[in-house]
Amino acid sequence: MYQLNYHSISRPGLNLKDLDDILETANIENSKRNISGCLIYHNNRFVQILEGKKKDVLEVFEKIKTDKRHHTVTLLWENQVDKRFFSEWHMAYYRPDDENLKLFLNNLLLLSELSDRSSSSLMSFWSTVREILGGGVKIS
Repeated sequence: MYQLNYHSISRPGLNLKDLDDILETANIENSKRNISGCLIYHNNRFVQILEGKKKDVLEVFEKIKTDKRHHTVTLLWENQVDKRFFSEWHMAYYRPDDENLKLFLNNLLLLSELSDRSSSSLMSFWSTVREILGGGVKIS
């Protein structure tokens, strides 16, 4: 099993329809290739972890790098792992509304603290999630 995670910055003016389109495409492509993972978007930044067969993950990552809805795609970590850590998610995604944003951020931060960190890719992913969630929003 192969894991890869990256960080990118959304293009100016990215809207909810764009995010829904990203999710729809990711679910279709990832399920075809048996790729699981998690995508976080906050403060105009994406962080994503993908896991599956190396060839499949790298093919999807090549497509991601050319997607015009974001830029500055930076590979954070890649490595072999013994098992999937997001086995139930072809692409996990949640869009909080303004009323529950603070609760969502706090819950995601807690999840990042409690999640498995048995691989360097997972450590890198959750560290970047915490960085993105903390940037520009006071979380208490």
